[in-house]
Amino acid sequence: MTIDPVFAAQFAEISAFVAGAPRGAEVLFAELRAERADYVRFDRARVRQAGTVECSEVTLHLIDAGRQARFACTLGARRRVRTTLAAALAALRELIAHAPADPFAHWQAQPGASEHVGHGRLADPREALEVIVEAAGEDDVVGLYAAGPLVRALAGSPGHRHYHQSVSSSFDFSVQAGGDRAVKDVWWSGDWDARALREAIGAARGHAQILRRPVRRIDPGAYRALLSPRAVAELVRLLGWGGFSERAQRSGQSPLALARSGQARFHPGFSIVDDAGALAVPRFQSEGFERPERVPLIEAGQPAERLVSPRSAREFGLATNGAGDDERPLAPCVAPGTLAAPAALAALGTGLAIADLWYLNFSDRGACRVTGLTRFATLWVEDGEPVAPVATMRIDDSLYRLFGDQLLALGDAALPSPETGTWYGREPGGVRAPAALVGALRLTL
Repeated sequence: MTIDPVFAAQFAEISAFVAGAPRGAEVLFAELRAERADYVRFDRARVRQAGTVECSEVTLHLIDAGRQARFACTLGARRRVRTTLAAALAALRELIAHAPADPFAHWQAQPGASEHVGHGRLADPREALEVIVEAAGEDDVVGLYAAGPLVRALAGSPGHRHYHQSVSSSFDFSVQAGGDRAVKDVWWSGDWDARALREAIGAARGHAQILRRPVRRIDPGAYRALLSPRAVAELVRLLGWGGFSERAQRSGQSPLALARSGQARFHPGFSIVDDAGALAVPRFQSEGFERPERVPLIEAGQPAERLVSPRSAREFGLATNGAGDDERPLAPCVAPGTLAAPAALAALGTGLAIADLWYLNFSDRGACRVTGLTRFATLWVEDGEPVAPVATMRIDDSLYRLFGDQLLALGDAALPSPETGTWYGREPGGVRAPAALVGALRLTL
């Protein structure tokens, strides 16, 4: 895919405005969030809603004498871009006149420039529709297909010019198996792959057949378990909530505080790197700082680098590595192991195969202890064969155990679990993770 002419033209208008609008010592940044997406919503494996959405939003960030404020506005027709931005800047100047100086305001004074344009192929929406309907057969498949270019761009009055355009296709879906039972999955690709989409839907349909069997109820306790790549990704997402943050560590809120003090550690085979290239994450952020392509977060079971936002860098006298204000990884990738997918159930033997973990939260942040529900597609396995669905259970266990002394093996392939929220539009990033075989997962009720 070549650079999108509509979004490129918008960015050119924005850049020209930012270059000439500031007065005196003002510094002005403009961040563009834009997308064009084909959306198709399915219910009972039939199209219920379809259309194309195109939207562009600009956030102006004005800094003057340490005072700062932001204003987000939606762009309409191209001829109104400068008018819209001028009105937003006028509102910002009125706001900032009454704002106190921010002691931790920090931006990149040295201008930088970059351009990245992904070259993945998109399917014609009709082709994607036909593939999904055919692969679903007579099963009740519910989901949302979304595909198209996604743009993030930044212009700064000191001379910053960064443009990032990625392309992806995703199908966030479930196969209903009656009542409250369903198999949930997400297919995602940076390059249209009809075969992989068919295989993902087919695999989910196969699991749904097992869910139609009588439910097995098990007692609370510790069980041998095979966590799917999606389940592992959910745990890693939760770990990213403060686990790799400089500010969380210094304020005593990090769930990895025990590991950083040497009182706990993960398995030597457990490593995580925040890899911007793996999931099409822009390598710049809103204050003009650039991100490294890779930031090691856990190496051989030990915490490595921390994510440092510009505010934390100013507050603690450090160098920033381009993290956002929330200092969470945008594309954490768990290093795979050696357990081949076809051999995973045999390696499990007897125990639980868990496809998803839901409503995860920390039950004891200081101990890195998490709780959540198994909910969708948890199967009881005997001698390597799935035999029955298991009623929803609550887990309550420490990640130091699950990814530490109880980690028996990691799958040999790390699969993408992308961001699927569309409330403010599609988002780049996500998690790449392999399956994990654990010796004892604690279930409470």
